[in-house]
Amino acid sequence: MPAKRSLLFVPFIVLMFSGAVVFLSGCAWKSSPAGGNGNGASGSPGGKIRIVSAESFYGEAAQAVGGDKVEVVSVLNRPGTDPHEFEPTPEVSRAVSRADLVLYNGLGYDDWMAKLIGASGRKTAVIKVGEDVMGRHNGDNEHVWYDPDTMTRLAASLADKLSGIDPGSADEYRARAKEYQNSLEPFRLQVSRLKQKPGIRAAVSEPVFDDMLKALNIGIANAGFAKAIGEGTDPSPADLAALQEDLRNKRVRLFVNNIQSASPTVENLVRLAGQNGIPVLEVTETAPAGKTYPEWMTDTLNRLEAALK
Repeated sequence: MPAKRSLLFVPFIVLMFSGAVVFLSGCAWKSSPAGGNGNGASGSPGGKIRIVSAESFYGEAAQAVGGDKVEVVSVLNRPGTDPHEFEPTPEVSRAVSRADLVLYNGLGYDDWMAKLIGASGRKTAVIKVGEDVMGRHNGDNEHVWYDPDTMTRLAASLADKLSGIDPGSADEYRARAKEYQNSLEPFRLQVSRLKQKPGIRAAVSEPVFDDMLKALNIGIANAGFAKAIGEGTDPSPADLAALQEDLRNKRVRLFVNNIQSASPTVENLVRLAGQNGIPVLEVTETAPAGKTYPEWMTDTLNRLEAALK
């Protein structure tokens, strides 16, 4: 989604370091030769593997799988920040240039990370979640974290990458990956429980939540409209009119609104949904403050369940 979007954007130089939010300085990591030494040692404090994650929820998984053998910096960790409009600071660039593993969404969602990797000149292990973990391609839905399978697969991929950097600890990484996957089971069971019978449809402001809706057997009524909004262009008059008619005639069960993206068109549709008794489910692209990934997903599904009732 291009910079044309109107986002609740909050500039920041705050990163997630070892699970705690800190202000990065040029001293975040000492300079070191490229690559680890095969024993998990690198130039990071205590010889730990240094991981930079573009998104905080992927960094959360990396910390869970790596345990005390990794130091994780998560760049986008503040609600309301737009990955498309984010401009990396020199501190972010330095962190990437010193990383042993870089983790980001891919699929065009956070291209600034790919540019930083290319500019670093360092031979760094990379996981692009959309492409490498989920097997998607440019043009596919980029919001892969709403697919219930993504984080389970990511944990296995992280264990493999970390084992390649630190073979002596491979069993530990795989054991912790299994523990993290087990922690996701309540959320995955909730998805299974909430699956709908065929025929239920939802309207969406843009395709952020589409993967979860598909997992729940909920059809998407306005794909053309949502694609246009997601790409920062005006939807066609025909698509807009069709969506308005769906809302007025209650042909959809709910309206899913990405509250991190605002436009007068979408705001009018939210009002129209409310006027016609159609519940509005608010979703976000970044994790709410203080919530883990499973908590974020569970809270969203709880609100969706209430809306469907």
